[in-house]
Parts: sequence; structure tokens; C-alpha cells
Amino acid sequence: MPDEQQHAENLNAARKGSFKNSAANAKKNIKAAANFSSLIAQLDPFMDWLFGIALIFAIIKDILDLINTALITAGGVGWVLIVVFTFIVSLIIAFTLLLTGSSGKRGLAKKIALLISASLVESLPAIGLLPIESIIVIILFWLTLKERKAAAQEKAQQEQS
Repeated sequence: MPDEQQHAENLNAARKGSFKNSAANAKKNIKAAANFSSLIAQLDPFMDWLFGIALIFAIIKDILDLINTALITAGGVGWVLIVVFTFIVSLIIAFTLLLTGSSGKRGLAKKIALLISASLVESLPAIGLLPIESIIVIILFWLTLKERKAAAQEKAQQEQS
């Protein structure tokens, strides 16, 4: 009997907490959607297409990482090609960051450091199979949009003052 009563109390507590959690989650989801839409407003089609090119090269590089596992038996030729292509893709991404005008030297330095660290992690044998380069391009694009949003908000505050 005590187990059934405890079970009933647990069930009632879960039901009450479930409504509170769903209301809190709904608020979080609405806030996340508003933040996402404000980031989308920062898109610059004349500059951001460069991130698309960088993403295409990163995807090709990640696919070549998978193919490299088959080329390892070819005496290391695949490894040399992957290292060279990783370097080239990293340069393309870095030039994309320079051309899209990442805000400030500090923001650019953080992004370049992230890119270099991702390229170094990419050289590890088991981790190299993950699509790290593609994920980094997406993260860098997201960081660029966040910087633009912060700059726009700062400019709006200065105009109000």
C-alpha cells in the first residue's frame, strides 16, 4: 500500500511539474526564435555568399577525410593530400573572414584561433573523420552574425543618446 501511495504522489508531482516545465520551455523557444530571426536580419547577401563557398570547400574536405581512410594503404599519399587540402581550405576560410569584415581585431583573432585549433584537431587520426571543418564554418558564420547584431544594437544606442 505505501508503495502505491508513493507512486500516486510521484505521478501527481510529475504532472504538476510538467505544466510548469512546458510553459518555461515555451518561453525559451519563443526567445530563441526571436534571437534567431534577429540574426537572420543581419545577413548581407553581397558578402555572406563567401561563407557558402567556404562551407562547400569544408564539406569537400570532410568527405576527403573519409576517403583518406581508404587511401592510407597507398603508402601515405592520402595523408599528404589531406594535409595540403586542409591547409588550403583553412586559408580559404581565413580569407572569407577577412573579406566579410569580421568586426575588430579581437573578434578576428578569436575566429582565426578557433580555425587554427580546429585544423589541428582535424589532424588527429580518429577525430579527423568528424565533419569538424564544416561545423567550424557554420560556427564562424554564426559568430559573424552575432557580431553584426551587437554592432547594430550599439549603433542604435549611440543614436538614441
